[in-house]
Amino acid sequence: MADDWEERNIVLEDMKVIRQLASIDDARDLFNALSSDWETLAADQGKLTPDPRFVGGWLEHRGVFGYTLRAELVYQLKRALKQLPDFQLETPTRHLLVDEYQDLNKCDLEVIRSLSGRGAELFVAGDDDQSIYGFRKAHPEGIRNFPQEYPGAVDLPLRECKRCDGDILRLGEFVADLDPRRINKGTRPETGRPSGEVALLSFPTNRIEAKCIAALCRDLIQEEGVPPHEILILLRVDTRGAFSKPLSEAFRCAQVPIAIDPASRSPLDLAPGRQVLAFIRLLANREDHLSWLTLLRLRRNHFGGKAQRELYEYAHARGLTMTAAIRQIANDPSLLPPYGGALATEVSAVDSLLNTAQQTIEAPSQEPSLDRVLAEIASLVLPQASEDTVAYLLDVAAKAGATALPDLLVALQAISVDIEPEIEQGKVNVLTMHKAKGVTATAVIVVGVEDEHIPGRQDHEPELGDERRLLFVSLTRARQMLFLTYSQNRLGQQRWLGKNPGSPKRSLTQFLRHTPLKPIPGPKYIRDRQGHRPCPTAR
Repeated sequence: MADDWEERNIVLEDMKVIRQLASIDDARDLFNALSSDWETLAADQGKLTPDPRFVGGWLEHRGVFGYTLRAELVYQLKRALKQLPDFQLETPTRHLLVDEYQDLNKCDLEVIRSLSGRGAELFVAGDDDQSIYGFRKAHPEGIRNFPQEYPGAVDLPLRECKRCDGDILRLGEFVADLDPRRINKGTRPETGRPSGEVALLSFPTNRIEAKCIAALCRDLIQEEGVPPHEILILLRVDTRGAFSKPLSEAFRCAQVPIAIDPASRSPLDLAPGRQVLAFIRLLANREDHLSWLTLLRLRRNHFGGKAQRELYEYAHARGLTMTAAIRQIANDPSLLPPYGGALATEVSAVDSLLNTAQQTIEAPSQEPSLDRVLAEIASLVLPQASEDTVAYLLDVAAKAGATALPDLLVALQAISVDIEPEIEQGKVNVLTMHKAKGVTATAVIVVGVEDEHIPGRQDHEPELGDERRLLFVSLTRARQMLFLTYSQNRLGQQRWLGKNPGSPKRSLTQFLRHTPLKPIPGPKYIRDRQGHRPCPTAR
């Protein structure tokens, strides 16, 4: 199953070449259209929208490399449950627990119906207010219509909010109630909960905004004792670091530790870590076609892009898998002139490393621990860049209870999907609003609550509803303190993001204009809060 790196660096790159597309984005758009057909079940109704030549090229590519895309997994399961009468899961499903039910699309819902029809008793949990994945065709109507879809279902509402202080919850509920179709839950704060601190802060420019946010965080940490990792900064967008880079500079000047999207920095997304992972996968399966091509692309082997394209054409023309083609040419380099010799040399080098690593794993003297095996594999493959990769892999193994390489590979496959990010301890963490779902903090600062960003260009349902719910989710990440900032003018790179790119003028988001919460000049608020300690200003 192709992971994010393989989809981007192998599948999309190759499809751009195969279909002679102008850019990776064009290939991604075509895949997104195909994925949409699976998620909305348009594919079942003969309404395929992608270019059929693109689909044909992708099926050809998949035949050579033997992978499955994660986007198609649920659709394939749905088809099997519906179309194959004798299709069975590994064990009968007596009880089915579905969390985050509001995030399901039509294809997901159809799988749930099929399993229920086979006798599974359902228990689902969800909140229509937190349906924010419209880009994968999820819609809050899925959970809103559950009682009608499953007559006799018992509703067990949770009315007491144990996360947010009173004023934070009330603001969130106000935003959620802007949707007239919302389920009325009657949510209330936990008994005895204080009101909390909520402030809507206006700044003349984004430069002053960034410096004052850093000053606010410094005050929370040094004067009020809030641990840095209990402060969360949320951004709607951060294209090319437009928001996070100015924040990083302001925090550096204020001497406040900051972590920008910590979950996105995996050593396996970098070339050295990716090589180590490819070797581990080949130890488990010498015919892992994507891993072979990963090593051909990342190692110094004199086997470049043109040679790789010729190798692909060789495999396709003969109906071979990538590994079979590599082995044929390695045995007879004359089959792929003038690149066969370089390929044979590289295959011999990789095989030698794999055999050495295998001997380490199978050493009869003692049962090697996973940390020792990983360290030795990494030192064989790329000794100068192994430490971070090994530490990351051991962390994944520890959390999954994996004690051997096969278990580790299963754990790595499981975390290759979107999961809740881990907060970096000892630092103020900066995340996008989508990634913050499931995360909470003592203090949350939502930056750029402006119409140009939220809802931005999404001015009609259902996309407008997604943006409103996204703001609700962001507001309710805060337990005790919530600060919302907006700038009247966004300068530099930020002026080009959102609706009306190029214009510096910004206005408060429509979702907050009618709340009882009134804007306060940000620098003054922070000065007053600090007891008149000076707030940074910008020229």
